[in-house]
Amino acid sequence: MEEEEAVIGLPAIMKFTGLVPIMIGMLIIIWPKNILAVGPYLSDYGLYLGLYVGVLAIIFGVTHWIVAIFVKENLHIFGRFFVIGHSLIALLEMYGWATDLIEFEPKYIFGTMFPFATAFVLLLYSLNPKKSDNVEEN
Repeated sequence: MEEEEAVIGLPAIMKFTGLVPIMIGMLIIIWPKNILAVGPYLSDYGLYLGLYVGVLAIIFGVTHWIVAIFVKENLHIFGRFFVIGHSLIALLEMYGWATDLIEFEPKYIFGTMFPFATAFVLLLYSLNPKKSDNVEEN
């Protein structure tokens, strides 16, 4: 008997990984002092900048959804591109810890796992592109 293929494909994974920045962006907009690492110490300007960060996170997540819905042929390329984005977000967080821009606390490790986890899952699902049924082989 032939093994069944995975039920969850790259479009579903991209939508799932797009939910993480959408949720985080909404939380940053609603509760910036609780969600941002240095939130209690932010001035009004920092809180205003946090709104931009929240909106950009939402846009980043929505682009995952738009690409997953409308792109069929080269979806794995976009998946790899989003791996870079999620990895950079996590690396910037770690840079903040290494340079003492953000005081390191163990509770922040949990929040940093999300970008690394989404990047890893996207990378796994975008390594082997699925051949489309629409493409004629020469």
